[in-house]
Amino acid sequence: KKAVDVKNAKENAVVEAIVANATMEIPEAMIETQQRQMMDDFAQRLQMQGLSLDQYFQFTGMTAATMMDQVKPQAESRIKSSLVLEAIVKAEGIEATEEDFTAEVAKMAEQYKMEVTAIEEMLGEGGKKQIMGDLAIAKAVDFVVANAVEK
Repeated sequence: KKAVDVKNAKENAVVEAIVANATMEIPEAMIETQQRQMMDDFAQRLQMQGLSLDQYFQFTGMTAATMMDQVKPQAESRIKSSLVLEAIVKAEGIEATEEDFTAEVAKMAEQYKMEVTAIEEMLGEGGKKQIMGDLAIAKAVDFVVANAVEK
């Protein structure tokens, strides 16, 4: 557990450093979409605990608008991270292999106590493409960390 935390902290620090050095103009609409996505994710987590977003707003005195403002910096940094990592994937020709995909599906099957074939069917082509993309991004993070010079 501790090793995983250390690895994640290092990955985050390296990615953050690259993002901080990357100058890019992000369209407002793209940021808004990410903000909404983050609010939807939050609402889903609340629902799992038996709360609605409206109830949460009542308890905290927040509004959808204040929450959108609160998540904006995180939304921007998530988009920047994605764009930077996607650029690294392209620049370095990083690709996920079929073996990577198979290993990931096996992990998911174990996690959800399902058959591998059932997961593959559930994912379909679109899901497979998404996972391959995510795996390539994960490889880009490893690449960046491996090539980061300790200061």
